[in-house]
Amino acid sequence: MVTMQRSALWVLAFFPCCVDAASLRRSKMTFIEEQMSMQMKLMMPERATLNNIEASVLNMAKLRQSKHGEGGSNLTGFLDQIQGLIDKTMKTNIVTRQNQTQLDLDSAWANLSTCPHPNDTDFVDTLAELDKGHTECRTTQDTMWSTYKQTCITEREIFENEKKAICDQYKSINVFPNPTTTCVMAEGTAVPTIGNYLTAMEEHFTKKHETLKEWKDKCDTALATPFPGDPLCFEKVCTYYDKKIDCDKKQATFEQKSCDLHRTYRCSSYMSCYDQRKDVYGNVVSLAKESEVAAKAEWRAVKRIECLINALRVAESELEGAIDACKAKRHTTEAVELTYRGDPPAARSCQEVYLQPGSAVFSSTWYTGMPVDAPAASCASSCCMAEAFNPTYPSTVTCPYVPASAVTTTTTTTTTTKQAAPAFMANSPSPFLGSGMTFGAGMFSR
Repeated sequence: MVTMQRSALWVLAFFPCCVDAASLRRSKMTFIEEQMSMQMKLMMPERATLNNIEASVLNMAKLRQSKHGEGGSNLTGFLDQIQGLIDKTMKTNIVTRQNQTQLDLDSAWANLSTCPHPNDTDFVDTLAELDKGHTECRTTQDTMWSTYKQTCITEREIFENEKKAICDQYKSINVFPNPTTTCVMAEGTAVPTIGNYLTAMEEHFTKKHETLKEWKDKCDTALATPFPGDPLCFEKVCTYYDKKIDCDKKQATFEQKSCDLHRTYRCSSYMSCYDQRKDVYGNVVSLAKESEVAAKAEWRAVKRIECLINALRVAESELEGAIDACKAKRHTTEAVELTYRGDPPAARSCQEVYLQPGSAVFSSTWYTGMPVDAPAASCASSCCMAEAFNPTYPSTVTCPYVPASAVTTTTTTTTTTKQAAPAFMANSPSPFLGSGMTFGAGMFSR
């Protein structure tokens, strides 16, 4: 006898939800049609065998009636063989097939509730914790920027303005006097007038020279004096960017987790998954009903054969009545009947929980209230950028920070230590190149 193979309908239930809907529907229907055809083909030999056995038993009954009970011992042995075949194979095959069909039905029903639903997850707390770490990091970054701004930008501007004021004063007096006004002999010059005039001019220009030299020395000293906060600012700018990179990485961890959850748990994915499994359930039910009709017919045939076998075992005088009773009897099919769950429930309502990083709604939900001077990056996950997010130092700074004592130049005889200028600083321009001054803060970019 042909043994029914286990139904493979459940492969359909695990098709990815993201497959094109039309392609999925075609593939699914083709698969179900193949399974239905296979099951029907597997059932046909069994039904044919049962029909042949039933016809043979009826012929035996007619033969016994015509011979008036002759050949009873040989018939008994043959009937025992048929009964053994029914008990060990026929009934087992039918019940096994129906048990598998019932399992398919139950699994199809249960599978309706297994689609990932955004509102069933418990990752919200995980995201909130990651967001908290990121937000706290940005707050620290903002504090570091404020400290840097006060120490290395505001105080530098004051320092540079003081230098400019000194050199502007030097520039204002470094003007050759007009001879027509400066070199005129004063009225009432004592005699000898020429000698006293020259003495007065000497005193005048000596004072002018001394004043000019004084302010020139002050300007030269000011220009040669570096901003005293340079070493500290060199360290602060690198420390600031170290913190910014750390915050960017925390943001990347937070956004990538959000991105992964968004791809897995969103309402459209749930609806697509549910619609697919609902269709599968409907097809499984249709196949089960068709299988049940065939199984009931087979079961009734088996019971009729058993009835005829028992009828052939009775006395000659009771044979005809026993056979007529078998023909008239209506056998129950409860042993092969299936339990149905009814129509599938409606899809559950759904509210989006996990938003797509990089979108306006994501930023307004998670990044509102972020410090103005320490904002989140516009995107830090694969949901909104093709390349991997890789926070690093900007090209305008020389980081990570290396203490000045560690920067050395070695020759064959000596080792000298050089103080490296802060990378974010621009060299102070000469005060004589224009009326304005350029400060190092302009080289700093956040």
